[in-house]
Order: sequence, then structure tokens, then C-alpha cells
Amino acid sequence: MAGKKLTFNSVEVADELPTVVRACTQEDIWRNAAGSLDFNPVHTDPEWVRTAQPFGIPQTVAHGMMTMSAMASVLSDWAYPVQGKIRSMNSKFIKPVPAGSTIKCTGIVSSKHFIRRGENFVVVDLKAENQDGDTVAVAQAEVILPD
Repeated sequence: MAGKKLTFNSVEVADELPTVVRACTQEDIWRNAAGSLDFNPVHTDPEWVRTAQPFGIPQTVAHGMMTMSAMASVLSDWAYPVQGKIRSMNSKFIKPVPAGSTIKCTGIVSSKHFIRRGENFVVVDLKAENQDGDTVAVAQAEVILPD
């Protein structure tokens, strides 16, 4: 896709979107807690988590929406410069993302849907993997692209 203008007609099934990599520090988790008003100790209290180990690990974990946001960045980095719009996004969280992790988010166009001018959309399959290559989340999104 490099070098060609992004439009609905220029996108092909199997096109890969640019990868997004995000560090997941405890500071990032605290900021996400403040922004989302979700102060659950599984995310925000490292001392409590060391003792309770609710996920079987002694570390806080990122909010699922934090992982979803990283996957959505794959879409927005790709589509928003050309006025694309995320029509919908459904996510599934598979594995916790402990503080100190790095997640790599990828996307691939899986189908195109011709509706009418201004409403044509592509479906993008998204995946987030941790630094060990384990899948931590998947998503599917519909993205309206300009004609």
C-alpha cells in the first residue's frame, strides 16, 4: 500500500496495516486508570497484587480497554489521515497484560463491503501480542474509507 492514496477502491483484501508497538508501564496503567475512572487494585495497587495475585502473577495488569486502545491506534493511524471512520470494533481479551509488557498490534484487511458512496467499508482483523509472541487480544473492526 505504500505510495498509493488510501481509498476504499485502493484497499485490497489481505493488505497489512502498519504495526503499532506500545510499552505498558505502571505509569501508563495509572494514567489509564485516571482517564477511565477505573481504579480497581488489580491495575493500580502493586503491593496488593503481589499478595493477592488475582491472575496468578505478582504484577498489576493493564486495563482491557488500554489494550483495545492500542489496537484501535492501528486503525486510526491508517485511516484517519484520509478521513476514514471506525464504524464498529469488537474485541476479545485473551490473556492479561502485566505491567512492564510490550504489546505489538497488527491488522489485516479481511473483507470489503460495497454499500453505497460514503458507506463502503472494509473489515480489519486485529491482533495484539506480547513481547513473547503470545496473543493477548484480538478484535475485528469495520472501517469506512473515502471513495
